[in-house]
Amino acid sequence: MSNKIVASRTFCCCIPVRAGVILIGFIGLVGGGAVTAVAIMSLKHAGASKTAIIIQLIVYLLLALVSLLGIVGAITRKLGLIRLYFATLLTHLFFSLASGIYAIHRSFKDAPKYLSQCTSGSTDHHVIQVCKNGSTLLKAITVSVFVVAWLLEIWGCVIVLNYSKQLVEEEETQSIVKDTETW
Repeated sequence: MSNKIVASRTFCCCIPVRAGVILIGFIGLVGGGAVTAVAIMSLKHAGASKTAIIIQLIVYLLLALVSLLGIVGAITRKLGLIRLYFATLLTHLFFSLASGIYAIHRSFKDAPKYLSQCTSGSTDHHVIQVCKNGSTLLKAITVSVFVVAWLLEIWGCVIVLNYSKQLVEEEETQSIVKDTETW
């Protein structure tokens, strides 16, 4: 066996990437589960954006399931599971980007319909302004939530990739055999 020590990779200056993979997996599990639950509850009132909500439901349910894979892989230090987690997390990121863009598009496209439903034919300037402000706030929240989720997921991909590289280095150093007989 080799005496070479593999340095533990970190993120945020001092947190080991293994802990980061567990943390990202936990965030994905809880966050994916929460988005899935909210999507299920909002299906009843979805209207025209039902397709976008169903797509988000499936995407975030898959994130929750994939996150379990990452947690198990990090706890057991299995390179194969970590690589599979990274690949599925990266794939999920692309699907999340596509479905999120579609959901944001629907949010902006459906805004006039929501505005007319909110005002219910009222001509009161105060009611119209409150409805416009509510519509604007809803759009801003939608965009913000998706952007934050995407940034966290990109950050998670980087952490998982770094942990994968660390596991490769650890496996390589364990397979080195010293030849002490040549001296």
